[in-house]
Amino acid sequence: MNYEPNSLNGPVEDPTKKWSSMPVTGATGRFKHSHPNDDYEQPRALFRKVMNESQRTALINNIVGDLGKCRRDIQERMVKHFYKVDPEYGSRIAMGIGLPAEQAKL
Repeated sequence: MNYEPNSLNGPVEDPTKKWSSMPVTGATGRFKHSHPNDDYEQPRALFRKVMNESQRTALINNIVGDLGKCRRDIQERMVKHFYKVDPEYGSRIAMGIGLPAEQAKL
């Protein structure tokens, strides 16, 4: 696995790797973005506003096909993300993989 966190005790962030402290001209720093987007806003807009029902069904069927092969703990974690995007999205995926709908909710 090349992402973190993951379920297989894969790589973790190395806290010794920080932003460079070399001299620069002008102000630098880390700034919290002020845009209201979170990790779910763009996929929510795609699911609700861009896709039609046929496209939503195809997307859900594709996800169900692969997610259905995963371990249950991974399925449960992923469905919660889909539910955060849109309750219908999460519920339909949960139903497709045989996960009780109540487990899809946060």
